[in-house]
Amino acid sequence: MRVLIATWNIPGHLRPLAPLGWALRARGHEVVVVSNPDMVPTILGTGLPAFGAGPDYDSFAVLRTESSRRAWKPETEVLSNDPTVAAQQEKQRQLIGFGLAAAAARAQAADAVAFAERWRPDLVVFEPTGLVGPLIGTLLGVPTVRHLWSIDFTAPIEEYEQEIVGELAAPYGLTRIGVNGTITLDPAPSRLQLDDGRSRSPIRFIPYNGPAVLQPWLLEPSRRPRIGITWGTSKSTLGFDHMVLAPRVVAALARRDVELAVAVTEDQRALFDDVPGNVVHLGPVPLDALAATCSVLVNGGGAGSVLTAAANGVAQLVISHMPDEVVHGERVRESGAGLHLPGADLTDGDIDAVVRRLFDAEFRTAAAELRDDIRSRPTPFAVVEQLERLVGDRVLTAQPS
Repeated sequence: MRVLIATWNIPGHLRPLAPLGWALRARGHEVVVVSNPDMVPTILGTGLPAFGAGPDYDSFAVLRTESSRRAWKPETEVLSNDPTVAAQQEKQRQLIGFGLAAAAARAQAADAVAFAERWRPDLVVFEPTGLVGPLIGTLLGVPTVRHLWSIDFTAPIEEYEQEIVGELAAPYGLTRIGVNGTITLDPAPSRLQLDDGRSRSPIRFIPYNGPAVLQPWLLEPSRRPRIGITWGTSKSTLGFDHMVLAPRVVAALARRDVELAVAVTEDQRALFDDVPGNVVHLGPVPLDALAATCSVLVNGGGAGSVLTAAANGVAQLVISHMPDEVVHGERVRESGAGLHLPGADLTDGDIDAVVRRLFDAEFRTAAAELRDDIRSRPTPFAVVEQLERLVGDRVLTAQPS
């Protein structure tokens, strides 16, 4: 069968879908990933075929402009204690965020739809903000699969779908496109996922942080307990370097008898004024390989960091700023596999005290349970069989040679 994978042009949104793309190809199916043209190198870096749709569209530039125009500062956003007001605040936040994703999808739409009408996919897979995906699925009458990054905090957008996708759908005579798909694939362990009664199909989370070179020092046993520190790349790309708290964490733990391994980009290295003697690495490193060697992982609450720690059975400290990071941090805390600190007004003492707690056996036990949950889930290759059944008699199922 032919499978179209659709994504917003945000690299971190594509990477959780890459293992399913590999599995589809390994089982003999054709796969193409569609996004805005600037995502083509990232897509090709996953080893999957790419189709760049529409004119150039810099989503990060648009996000920076919108943040500046609205004078939006994540650390000052406070939800009301009134449930009705809080719900309206959350709706407004989702409308802004998904409105930007919809704008990127509108830039893709004409080329992406024309390509799909010629190529005729039998199935569309999309991440929650890859809105051109459900548009194409609806227009062609094929099943659509929403593949989550992690915790499903985006599902409620179906309640105000028309407000988000109206401009995207209207040129095609539509008012709705089914933003939650025919089915949802869920990589999050049950104790991390929201208990909201929604139906989701499990898929095993396979850590993938982009092309990487394994470094020999990762294969050597650490001499002291190792703490991994990572903050992803999105905040720096958005111009929020002041929220990349990895340097603060390093300073807070500088006197501890531990190894600090800091996974940051080459550009982020400039944020570190002083590097204490217990830092054994500062720079790019495959996060999955690093997490496997750590006793604790301190991170900024991104989906990839949180699930990579969980997949390796590592206790974690989430230090959050963005609303999605807060959700991740609270779910980690409630799972017992880690702790959560808000990023604003932190002291070095706060960081040090919480990291000390994470060496307690209760956190290791809970983290191991999350790892076991992930390992018990069907692999992407097994999920392909489920997707073949979903497509059913539309096509003759391809088999590996």
